[in-house]
Amino acid sequence: MLSDLIHEIYTSMSHNKLRITLTGFSIAWGMFMLIVLLGSGNGLLHGVSENFNSMSVNTMRLYPGQTSKAFEGWAKGRQIHLDMNDLEFLASRFPKEIGNISPRVTTSVRASYGQEYESTSLSGFFPTFTQMQECNITHGRNINDMDIKERRKVIVMGDETMKRLFGDEESHVGEYVNLYEIPFLIIGRYTTKDQRRNQELIAPLTTVSALYKPDGYFSQITMKLENLETAEENEAFDRALDVAMARHKQYDPDDNSALWTWNMYEQFLQIMMVLNGLKYFIWIIGLATLIAGVTGISNIMLITVRERTREFGIRKAIGASPLSIVWLVLLESIGIAMVFGYIGMLLGVGLTSLVNFVLEQMAANSGQGPQVFKDPTVDMGIIIGANCIMILAGLIAGYIPARRAVNIKPIEALSAT
Repeated sequence: MLSDLIHEIYTSMSHNKLRITLTGFSIAWGMFMLIVLLGSGNGLLHGVSENFNSMSVNTMRLYPGQTSKAFEGWAKGRQIHLDMNDLEFLASRFPKEIGNISPRVTTSVRASYGQEYESTSLSGFFPTFTQMQECNITHGRNINDMDIKERRKVIVMGDETMKRLFGDEESHVGEYVNLYEIPFLIIGRYTTKDQRRNQELIAPLTTVSALYKPDGYFSQITMKLENLETAEENEAFDRALDVAMARHKQYDPDDNSALWTWNMYEQFLQIMMVLNGLKYFIWIIGLATLIAGVTGISNIMLITVRERTREFGIRKAIGASPLSIVWLVLLESIGIAMVFGYIGMLLGVGLTSLVNFVLEQMAANSGQGPQVFKDPTVDMGIIIGANCIMILAGLIAGYIPARRAVNIKPIEALSAT
């Protein structure tokens, strides 16, 4: 009967409480560390993914720099500028790889409304930029082509700046603010997952250039990349772009200071590769800790089999099958692994859930955007996998002792003291 078998296993385990508890602690600790480490790895993975979700991952930015090498009669130290000609060159040179493309002109301003004022940044864009950066227009509208064409003095205000300037949660679309005494009409309000970017004011690029940057130079160019899925494809595109821009702007292609590039998708793939490697490493560390526990259980079961040599001999003498003896030893081994494994698992899940709750409360109270460490919990697949590991650990730990128990000869067992 199954109930008799369970009672017998319980009786056997209760005779060696201290020894089994000390050995089971290694299994509980190994499972606890595996859950905590995997939760920590998930926390890093979720945090990084959340940060990248605040903008389109498949984007690339170009920043003007200064040459550090002489090239074909040009002295080093020459300032490289980006302008509309470069925009047209890139679009025509890489039509398959570059989708949307938008320049950016940025300047510092003081926004004032009545007696209130706020120092912030004003950036001029094309309408496509907010799509690439995933800005969520919560009230009003985004800048459009007519704003660009007519150089309208209109702005889309970030959520944080609007709260500080007006002191409330209203949209204030249709009202005017002064930027260095120049009135701008608020046409929209936006928010992003990154609260730091919510302080920026967005205006038509042509307006910002005419009023604050009349030289026509861009602060940066942002491009949305297409048909580039792997790190190798992105690296090849980066190199091709460097060579093309070097010829176009007449500087050494190996001069990394002339033009700064940041391929976000390439960086994303590299970070994901590192984090995935970290998860494999965590599994190795956790499983190594569990193996130490399995070894301890196996030793305990060997001792138990030796102490019960006479009992097993009598069982075989009265007709007990080898399978029943093997099953008895294996079930006892699995029972130890499961009981203490569940204790470690519950403690690990409890700790990761507590840390997740604390992080959520901190994020809600601080009002900050994406966190580096977020949701350090394990999913159901990990829990199911941990259960399978515990059962397998019990089987492995009990196999050698069970085989030894089966090989006991009744005559030798009955003569044992």
